[in-house]
Amino acid sequence: MRRSIPALLLSFWGVLALAQGPLGKGLVVADAGNHRLVELSGEGRLVRTVPLPPPFRYTDDVFFAPGGKVAYITDPEVDAVAAVSYPEGRLLWVYGKPGRPGKGPGQLDNPDDLVPLPSGLLAVADIRNCRVLLLTQKGQLKRVLGHTGVCRNADGYFNKPNGAFPLGQDRLLVTEIVGRDVAIVDLQGRRLKTLPLPARYPSDTNLTPWGTLLVADWSSPGAVYELDLAGRVLWRYAPASPKDRLDHPSVAVGLPSGLVVLTDDRRHRVLVVDRKTNKVVFQYGKTDTPGLLRFPDGLDLLR
Repeated sequence: MRRSIPALLLSFWGVLALAQGPLGKGLVVADAGNHRLVELSGEGRLVRTVPLPPPFRYTDDVFFAPGGKVAYITDPEVDAVAAVSYPEGRLLWVYGKPGRPGKGPGQLDNPDDLVPLPSGLLAVADIRNCRVLLLTQKGQLKRVLGHTGVCRNADGYFNKPNGAFPLGQDRLLVTEIVGRDVAIVDLQGRRLKTLPLPARYPSDTNLTPWGTLLVADWSSPGAVYELDLAGRVLWRYAPASPKDRLDHPSVAVGLPSGLVVLTDDRRHRVLVVDRKTNKVVFQYGKTDTPGLLRFPDGLDLLR
């Protein structure tokens, strides 16, 4: 059967990623309970840990700027987000007023995911304010999407959004906890489409390298779903046995190899799963034991 150019490229990068190890070039985990970043090599070996500066104390997400020298972090306990140098962990800027949640100028209320976009802006979901903020790379407010404090599953509004991830150059995937859906919006906040999600508590819908969507169900027992852009479920990972079950997984990300890496927050581990066999091919962290990791809530790939 003749294969398309994108399929051939995906196959090539998949072979390359597998040659590098189960984690491709490696990844960094937001180890929230230990308040640090944990870097793993492509083979899954510990490279370094990076303590994070005050006022942050429970950093639960990490995303990298292009080049990997700046990490964007989020702390819902102090209601602020920030940029830090990597791997030094030096604070570069803060957005939000630590310890002062609210909806006034410069305030956040339970922020989630500070994600770099292809446009060069950063998107942060401001959950309790039911909005998404677009920030510049220097941490300045550029635009507010949604209506602050007005929570609706409707055009121009969001209902408890907990992640805003890029869908191409000019669209966002905004996961809504209330309503259990993902809104596809443009960078002005106009709702282009709404896809219902099968998760009880959907978390961090994002695009895979092969063009589908992954969403975690932050529940116990938890699950990971893969959907196409029409909202059809293509794959579900939800082991039933007590030994293997998921407990509040918060994010799942597609690796170029076609594998999926996910955080299993309350079992204190990161897993890599083969979608074809539903087998765990790599694990870091001790199941049910806060040892190597403690409440790992977020991750990003090294590129």
